[in-house]
Amino acid sequence: MPEKKKTLVKVRNHHIDAYGHVNNAQYLTYLEDARTDFFEELGYSLARLADRRIQVHLTEVTLQYRRPAQLMDILEIYGWFIEIDKRKATWQHEIYNKETGKLIVTGTATGMFLENGKLSTVPSDIREAMMTIYIPNGKKPA
Repeated sequence: MPEKKKTLVKVRNHHIDAYGHVNNAQYLTYLEDARTDFFEELGYSLARLADRRIQVHLTEVTLQYRRPAQLMDILEIYGWFIEIDKRKATWQHEIYNKETGKLIVTGTATGMFLENGKLSTVPSDIREAMMTIYIPNGKKPA
């Protein structure tokens, strides 16, 4: 049964902006790091993908900010696929404050697959691994 992936991040002083909370652009880095962690958990590190000359280039990112995260907060970052088609895939993300359980940010990231620098289909072995965290609309399949 597909399960959402989870990773943790601690908010550090260099993540904070002049308003005293996590800078909005920092969430993009949190989510990029989370996607890297999740692909590693699926068995596809950046090094393994590079050996195969496979890259995933983001084509669209959306974020919805719900409430601010503060210095030293521990954030739980969840990720799963909501769409996987022939050449691209879309991640859904949710970031929660671990202590309060409150939702901080939601967002999506869509990436296209390239092989040898050219647009390609999602390799079948990678697609199979991605399907283990494919949850359309964030709901577990019946």
